[in-house]
Amino acid sequence: MIRSFPGASRLAAGALAALASLVLASCGSGAVSAPPNTASTGPITITPATATLFSDLPTTFVVGGGNGSFLISSSNQQALPTAGTLKGAGPFVVVPNQVAVDTPVTLTVSDTAGSAPANAALTVKPRTVSNVVTVTPSASQSAACGTAVCSGGDAEVKVVLSQGGIPLVGRAVQFDVVSGDIRIIVSAPGASEDDELSGTATTDSSGTARIRIRARSDATSQTALLQITDVASGSSQTASITVAPATNAPLNAQPATIAFIGPSANVCATGTRADVIVFGGRAPYAISQPGTFTINTTSVPESGGRFTVEATGQCTTSSPIAVVDSNGASVTVTASNQPGTSAAISSVVVAPKDVTIGGCNDQVTVAIAGGLGSGNYFAASGSSFLNASVNGSTGIITRNQNAILPTSGTGNVAFSDGHTSDTVTVQFPLTACP
Repeated sequence: MIRSFPGASRLAAGALAALASLVLASCGSGAVSAPPNTASTGPITITPATATLFSDLPTTFVVGGGNGSFLISSSNQQALPTAGTLKGAGPFVVVPNQVAVDTPVTLTVSDTAGSAPANAALTVKPRTVSNVVTVTPSASQSAACGTAVCSGGDAEVKVVLSQGGIPLVGRAVQFDVVSGDIRIIVSAPGASEDDELSGTATTDSSGTARIRIRARSDATSQTALLQITDVASGSSQTASITVAPATNAPLNAQPATIAFIGPSANVCATGTRADVIVFGGRAPYAISQPGTFTINTTSVPESGGRFTVEATGQCTTSSPIAVVDSNGASVTVTASNQPGTSAAISSVVVAPKDVTIGGCNDQVTVAIAGGLGSGNYFAASGSSFLNASVNGSTGIITRNQNAILPTSGTGNVAFSDGHTSDTVTVQFPLTACP
């Protein structure tokens, strides 16, 4: 038998309602959110705690400690417009506005747990280096490289320094290669080129600083970075410079034709030189060596370099000189060396051609004519026991008294102008001189 008690049905209904409420509270959309995190993991930190910032340039800070829910504020919103939140420890970036003078600013970081805030003492400086940097490649480079600097080529880099719209005159500016195949030309114009990773320049009356850069001859397509710093204030700017391989420009060598002319109708040039400039293609360049000319040098390391062709006296109507770049492209320089159109130079003659020296202290003279004329003659004795000299158009021959007595009383003396010569036969007695 089942017995019932008064109020039992009401108790059962209440228990079921409580059970249903418990199930709803622990499932589905009825879940209860966790309370806010108020636990701190340590003191709030900000790095760096002191810093110098420049107008318009970003600076990164790193926050740590606290409870991970940070509030960031600036004491001067005009100079440093920063106010917001940061979820989790880590970096954040601020960008100051333009200021006219050095401006102190305090950057404050607090959290939602009420931890002691961290402060960074900052100085916002005026930006003196313009964000416009002009790169102008040399006019001699190929148009195929466009506004980029051809590998092996050079360019002018200029930037303006000013403060409050007033140019900064006589200001030292430091240029540093951050990355890429470019170098700064630090040598004076006309001197042997010296390329370095750093260089300085001084601003002119308009506040403009200028340098020249050289792209390395083996540079590939790339964007190089150049940092420009106002030495006095520390304000800096990074400029990007586009470099294009010189293969964009066709290989060329100028002049393509060289014509040497000799001094007379039957003589070709000797010792005369001509320079050839090589550009475009891909450096370095190899230069062939023809048998009729001397080439210096046979390897040109960079675009805009040169080699020298020197005449050797050999006559030729056409001698090809090949210029080959590192990609195998080639061009030809044609050189010729032909006699001149003036009258032929006559040969040197002496008279008489046979002379006799009587005593140890005697001398004989001969007349010299022809060739290049008086002032160009010289003597060359073919015997150690004879001395010879020239005075204008006269040859003078004497006996060498200190020489060992020869076995024959005959010797030769030649007179020349450097092109042709004539010989005198000298007779002398076989007696020892006192």
